[in-house]
Amino acid sequence: MRWVVTLSGNGRDAERLAADLPNLSPVPNAPRELLLELDDPEGDATGDDAGHAAKAVIDATVKRINGFGRLRWGRAFGGVSVSKTMTIDDEGRKAQRVFAEPAYDHMLPEDYADMVERLGHPRPELPAGLDVINALEGEAVTTLAATNPEVARVLHLVDLMLEGDDEIDWVAGNSALEVIEHVLHSRGLKGPTLGWWTKKERENFAATANSVEALGYSARHGRPSGLPTARMTSKEASWFIRRAAALWVTYLLEEGRNPAESGPTV
Repeated sequence: MRWVVTLSGNGRDAERLAADLPNLSPVPNAPRELLLELDDPEGDATGDDAGHAAKAVIDATVKRINGFGRLRWGRAFGGVSVSKTMTIDDEGRKAQRVFAEPAYDHMLPEDYADMVERLGHPRPELPAGLDVINALEGEAVTTLAATNPEVARVLHLVDLMLEGDDEIDWVAGNSALEVIEHVLHSRGLKGPTLGWWTKKERENFAATANSVEALGYSARHGRPSGLPTARMTSKEASWFIRRAAALWVTYLLEEGRNPAESGPTV
């Protein structure tokens, strides 16, 4: 089966790509669109699996196209995205294909636990450190960030880490943790010693973040790490970094309120 994918972008990008990539062709009277044709991207998969397999191939192909565009033209290249997908079978019959995107309705862990309990299931355990995160006061944290560049950097990195819907930005999360560790080290302190995280948690996060085998494009490193499967899920990593950041910010806030006291009070 042949899949015909319509890619949309700006006119200049479409023109550039059509000139450089022979598998892309311009759409008549549509200067912002390109056609990408793929033969049997579903492979041996059948039924619903065929659609999932084809979508994975299409997504990977578009990533490669956009990666080339960024490499070739830098920020002058805006990128292309899939706007329409159609299949043509061996008898020439055409069919429009629509891929349903996952719906995300992010809930606070307390709200999720309440919902699970209302449905008659055991109440799930809340993430470690949630009490410290919930105790953060917006005015105090943003005021501290206005005068402390490390705090401002960590807030920005946490924001970047959670920019997507399901997967996290492991590079941003790791950078946030490194900022925290650097500041602690400059004071002769360590997260595990303070009880903020365990050595095992840190090792599992680092091993997963570095593993191109486990994370693919999201990994910190490009070379194989030898770790085939993740030691920490994206959800676990997200809460790990948020907990570390909340404990660190709380420590700095307490230090500001009690400058004569030494050591953390969290």
